[in-house]
Amino acid sequence: MSDSDKSPYPPSGESRSTFEGHRFSDEGLQRKHAQLLREKEEPSEGFSPMPLFLVFLIMILSFWAGIYMVEYGGYFDAFHFDETATPGILVQDTGPQEVDMLALGRRVYSQNCAICHGADGSGQAGVFPPVARADWVQDNPERLIKVTLAGLAGPIEVNGRPYNNAMTAFGRLSDQQIAAVLTYIRTDPALGNNSYPVSPELVAQVRAEWGARRNAWTGPELEEIHGPVTGNWSPSNGSTPETAEE
Repeated sequence: MSDSDKSPYPPSGESRSTFEGHRFSDEGLQRKHAQLLREKEEPSEGFSPMPLFLVFLIMILSFWAGIYMVEYGGYFDAFHFDETATPGILVQDTGPQEVDMLALGRRVYSQNCAICHGADGSGQAGVFPPVARADWVQDNPERLIKVTLAGLAGPIEVNGRPYNNAMTAFGRLSDQQIAAVLTYIRTDPALGNNSYPVSPELVAQVRAEWGARRNAWTGPELEEIHGPVTGNWSPSNGSTPETAEE
């Protein structure tokens, strides 16, 4: 290239040969295009296929995750996670089995009741009444079943102290779960109560009579049905309390 071609001002009436004569010629474009092809793949429409090793890796991880959930999922139920379930053991139907009502009641209590009444059953002063060493708990079990099914609202007195709050209805629990949790709080020595257990049959009986109720019970309503809370209720047949063991 001569010095005249390097001049920023081309001769009068003439174009710069380096600009129009060579840069955009067909031959020059082909050379540039060939250079780009060597450095970068030719663009195409659509997406590049996923590598096979990545497909197999995703399939293996999905298969492993499914096995892990089955083996260590802990058996989820409709409402709660059962933290006492033994992982990795499939439940087999071997017919009717005896249920440890204290163990079941303790689990139901921890999942539904402990958040308000406390893990130790001591409650919260003026807000949530205690269930440990409580006259309401050791009184007529039908009163407690009604409260569990439909809830409780308004002021009450427990052990002579006032409380004014609302208890959630737990009618979604089964008859056995309600019987178990009430048996637990009424008979477990750790809560200081020494009353009578509650049977699923009694819960079913009360549910059949009062289960359609949608409004929470109040203290006066329950007192009108069952009388004042005394804390020393006993069955009419005079049988002795059943003391549950840990």
